[in-house]
Amino acid sequence: MASVDPLEVILTLARKHPREAVAILWFFYREAAMHRLLILGAALLALMPITAAAQTVPNADLAIVSNTANLKHAHVGQQVTFTIVATNNGPDAAELDVHVVLQGLTLVSETCDLGISADTPFCQYGIVQAGETLTTIAVVQVLSTGAKTATNLACVSSEEALNDPNTNNDCVTATVKVVGNRKS
Repeated sequence: MASVDPLEVILTLARKHPREAVAILWFFYREAAMHRLLILGAALLALMPITAAAQTVPNADLAIVSNTANLKHAHVGQQVTFTIVATNNGPDAAELDVHVVLQGLTLVSETCDLGISADTPFCQYGIVQAGETLTTIAVVQVLSTGAKTATNLACVSSEEALNDPNTNNDCVTATVKVVGNRKS
């Protein structure tokens, strides 16, 4: 009776039926010596095709539509409310975050649209459909810096890869004039 080389059996089977080859490999794992298993496993892996799914990067024009303060003039210590409107102009849905950069102001509270919990100073909205608009409310307090103005720079961004055809509308600044005694 002729001896059959298990390696040749696995290689032949793997070429035609890779899944069945895995089952036979499991059999050899239980029955064969460890060194034989390593040889068979390496041969099987070399024959199995490796495919990677292509990642589609969305095309979406994320934008800050407006960033407005409820006051034009404020005293040191006074609270000012900024209303920030962001949108996804599309054409694809995309992950959207709104964040604020304050100068001469300190954040008191932040409210994100859709009941999203603020990750101060960010509102992470997740996937936003094309045409969807979201509102973020930032309540801030004017600091004593000696400056004549205080600013809120609101920006929209995405944590995922994104083709944004118009990055010029990603940030909008709102300014409040500090009046009265600017030093405390």
